[in-house]
Amino acid sequence: MPAKNPQRSSRVTAPEPLSPGAPLSETAARLAHAAPAAAPTPAVKANLLARIRASQTPAVAPVAPGWRFESVGEAAGWVALPFPGVRVKQLSADPKRDVLQLIFEIAPGARFPDHVHTFGDEGIVLSGDVVTGGRLLRAGDYYFAGPGTKHTDIVSPNGCTALVSMPLTAWNRWRAELATAAKH
Repeated sequence: MPAKNPQRSSRVTAPEPLSPGAPLSETAARLAHAAPAAAPTPAVKANLLARIRASQTPAVAPVAPGWRFESVGEAAGWVALPFPGVRVKQLSADPKRDVLQLIFEIAPGARFPDHVHTFGDEGIVLSGDVVTGGRLLRAGDYYFAGPGTKHTDIVSPNGCTALVSMPLTAWNRWRAELATAAKH
């Protein structure tokens, strides 16, 4: 039978007492060593692994031909509308298909003016909440408003960011009407 190695004992022994002048790093190391082992919760583990993966991803990769990216968080491209607390960012416009994609941002408590659509529009709330069509919509909620619908009492209680799709020609007509109204 082989001799037992005293350094490889499975028994935990108490560390030597710390001297009053021991460095903090040594104190922390001993405390960590003395703490019982515990597995992180699944949520903590998932969050930690996601942060590790994100730190290994290049911050900005070259954009391949045919691709374009926009971020709600970037200041570039936002246009304030003539209604306090409402701004918009155009994501794409396709004149051939007459389709426009916009991001609307409505500040908490801000109102969008009442209007009647001669065209349909549809959207999805990305964050926050907004009241439209008599309903409170929250992140993930979708709406479709057909031609002739009346949009009244549009307000965001806590702020809202929404992706909206509509005909490009209708958007251009509405912007021209706004510009004409601003001149008078």
